[in-house]
Amino acid sequence: MILYTPLPLELVLMSDDSSPYQEIEYDGVTLVVQPTGTGLGKIIQVKSTNPSVYLRPELQPGQQIPLTKTLI
Repeated sequence: MILYTPLPLELVLMSDDSSPYQEIEYDGVTLVVQPTGTGLGKIIQVKSTNPSVYLRPELQPGQQIPLTKTLI
């Protein structure tokens, strides 16, 4: 089987126990973030079917968001 994807291999083969990423809900949007250890998380991926979410600058991949009270 060949899988063509623009995602990094770590995201495609994510497992719950060893993944450095967390799936959270932030402001009603599901995001994949990488915790930075400072109470913030770096956005890795936006998971939404709403096109307007992708236009929000605060939710662009690479942005930092607070992780308090946002975990799923």
